[in-house]
Amino acid sequence: MDPHPTEIADLTDRYPIALLRLDRQGRIVHANAAWMRQMGRPGGSRELLAQLHREDAAAWRAALRQAAEGKDPVSCCLRFIDPNGRLRWFDLQVSAGPGAFYLALNDATSRRRADARIEASQRGALSLLDGLPGLIYRGRNNRQWTMEFVSAGCLQLTGYPAAYLTDTYEHSYSTLILEEYTEYVWSGVQQALLRREPYELVYRIRCANGTIKDVWEKGAGIYAETGEVLGIEGVIVDVAGGKLPTA
Repeated sequence: MDPHPTEIADLTDRYPIALLRLDRQGRIVHANAAWMRQMGRPGGSRELLAQLHREDAAAWRAALRQAAEGKDPVSCCLRFIDPNGRLRWFDLQVSAGPGAFYLALNDATSRRRADARIEASQRGALSLLDGLPGLIYRGRNNRQWTMEFVSAGCLQLTGYPAAYLTDTYEHSYSTLILEEYTEYVWSGVQQALLRREPYELVYRIRCANGTIKDVWEKGAGIYAETGEVLGIEGVIVDVAGGKLPTA
């Protein structure tokens, strides 16, 4: 014997996440207690679309189409406006059944706000780094000096955009160092890493337009708890007329 609708409602109300059943027009047929606590609108519209952020309406319609056409649930993250006008994010799974759509929605608002704060902080840090003179870097400790991060100051120093020197062996930073200084730079960094001390070097590079520049570099190793060298980070600046080591 099929369960009574009241029994189904009681069962779904025990779930901590929001559960919805919609008709094929996207109207709410049943909402459990978790949804009503977060988004319920007594006497309000039963159209779920009316509670969505306007910019996410197209993504919502696309999710319904995909669910109707396929067998697997469709996952997405959408913004809703709660009865108090506050923005809420939900991780959503929608699947299609006979004459209905079934939704499971997990409130992701706290996580998305935390992510937004981190992204804003990272953007601020990158803006600060890009505003500093010289080339600020983080890279691998190999003879190619492969860079994982290069600040925007790379362009002014070398004539190359930061992306040109990032994550590539083909045109890594080592290709800019004049040949007579390659061993000096390598040994200077390795000796400092063995002592777990910062390194400070002065040498010459060839820029994108072919000119030669004297540069000063100061950096340090990045270490694991085991002592393994994970990478290096530092700054390289133009020191026209600076004292160069004997090659």
